[in-house]
Amino acid sequence: MATKQLRLDVAQLTDVGRKREHNEDNMAYVIPKDPQVMAKKGALFIVADGMGGHAAGEVASEIAVDTVSNMYYQDDSDEVATSLLRAIKRANALIHQRAAENMLRSGMGTTCVAAVLRGNMAYIANVGDSRAYIVRGGQVKQVSQDHSWVAEQVRAGLLTEDQARTHAQRNVITRCLGTQADVEIDVFPEPIEENDALVLCTDGLSGLVTDDEIRRIVNQSGPQESVYHLVERA
Repeated sequence: MATKQLRLDVAQLTDVGRKREHNEDNMAYVIPKDPQVMAKKGALFIVADGMGGHAAGEVASEIAVDTVSNMYYQDDSDEVATSLLRAIKRANALIHQRAAENMLRSGMGTTCVAAVLRGNMAYIANVGDSRAYIVRGGQVKQVSQDHSWVAEQVRAGLLTEDQARTHAQRNVITRCLGTQADVEIDVFPEPIEENDALVLCTDGLSGLVTDDEIRRIVNQSGPQESVYHLVERA
């Protein structure tokens, strides 16, 4: 029996912030107009945060967003997780190749968090420390898992969450797209419900705004107002 597709309300916003001269973030979403494509592949949302000098980070994040957005829908698998993994791996290979071709872009990379919503399921994939949250009523849940030095210390019981938030090594990531020929990608299938809010963000937000603040802001208003207030708070 076909699963009913939930109604989607979408908003997005990016800002260079107070501490950076350049915005190396990129984001996109695709909501297919064809009902058959929507039923098979769902809607895709992606956020990437690039790194590297000479504007290389912006190049890396743009490649990630463009490649995943296109390759996911070109993949013929009926399995969302399979198509998503293939698309992200293709993005990794392209970024790695472009970096090898241009010395100024050597070592460029990007984080990536992507979500596909199909029926009553979300399939969330991430590399790096960009995050996916689900806000459901009075609860907020980080679905993605950070690939960062401080996150590994927290999981090992060597740092608390509060210590990690202000630690000198908090911006050191242990996994990203583009710096290696291959990359390990985490995928999390997550049931979703009507009136859930899915938040995808870079560490420019999650590093400055607590999970509880995200929950409070999202619950206070609609999507467009929420993204504005979240960025303003960061």
